[in-house]
Amino acid sequence: MQASPPNAGAAAVDPLTPYLEDCRSRVLEEIQRLMPARPRHGGLLYELMLDYPLRGGKALRPALCIASCRALGGHSEAVLRTAAVLELYHNAFLIHDDVEDGSEKRRSEATLHRLHGVPIAVNVGDGMLALSMEPLLENIELVGLGRALRILQTIARMARESAEGQMMELDWVRRAHWTPSDRDYVRMVYKKTCWYTFLAPVLVGAIAAGADDATLRALARFATPLGVAFQIQDDVLNLFGDEALYGKEIDGDLWEGKHTLMLIHALRSAPPEARARALAVLAKQRPPQRGPADPELYRGEADVRFLRAQIEESGGADYALGQARQRAERARRGLRAAASSWPESSHRAFLEGLVDYVVERDR
Repeated sequence: MQASPPNAGAAAVDPLTPYLEDCRSRVLEEIQRLMPARPRHGGLLYELMLDYPLRGGKALRPALCIASCRALGGHSEAVLRTAAVLELYHNAFLIHDDVEDGSEKRRSEATLHRLHGVPIAVNVGDGMLALSMEPLLENIELVGLGRALRILQTIARMARESAEGQMMELDWVRRAHWTPSDRDYVRMVYKKTCWYTFLAPVLVGAIAAGADDATLRALARFATPLGVAFQIQDDVLNLFGDEALYGKEIDGDLWEGKHTLMLIHALRSAPPEARARALAVLAKQRPPQRGPADPELYRGEADVRFLRAQIEESGGADYALGQARQRAERARRGLRAAASSWPESSHRAFLEGLVDYVVERDR
């Protein structure tokens, strides 16, 4: 069965766009303020740090951070610097992830390592992570020592969880481990995606607003299932999305041999002969960007078409989307419980609208 078009619900996403754009504009200004005005050394480093952020993107993480703070009665000044740090982390992770995966496109343009080489790209990502430390320490002046330390502690855990989740997937690829369960996939996504895309932004925003532990736990019950749903939808878009909107290489996950819920489902549903062929394809590597590639060692167009056909024949996309929608509904219930006493505001409305956005977005 073929999945329904990922952009079928795009109209429902539009009301969130002004909020996202406003947050992105403010966060980009804050990131530029964090850059040295006249660096004595490393001018190219700071120039390239702005490459990915200025290409576009949703700025979802800083928007989540700002919305959770403001919905709880906090001021934007208390959270804007932390929101900028989250966007720095996000773009640093993207640079490193693109290198690790051999990705060719990011936000509809060539990846940083393709433009400038792997050593420079890795150093730019490292520089962005280093630049994020000082603003977190400066939070002491904005929100006080206790809240600043809790924000720093949450960001530190976010970085560790993300690295652990990435290592889980890289190790699966290294060992050609193609029998993870749905639960294994969700655990990997919880670490790799949920923590830095949803959990940390929502939690640090709430901490900046002075939220108590009960509120933080309630918000975690909203952010965690929504993070899993977000990653599943991203996996589906990678195969069935519009490349002009999606901004990344369509079928890139199949070229890279990523462990998506769709592919895991397809492999366990396939007849023995088809499964054996799929595993043989997945044992190959992504071909080099230049020069001829040995078809015995590297995946080709026919290999990727075969994997995609297995996903379509198994109904993998519909299965994955069903899982995403179940988790989105769980997130909706979690937010309803957490926000029962919050006043009506554009910030609360953004968080509520995000549930539909995650499973209906087309980019």
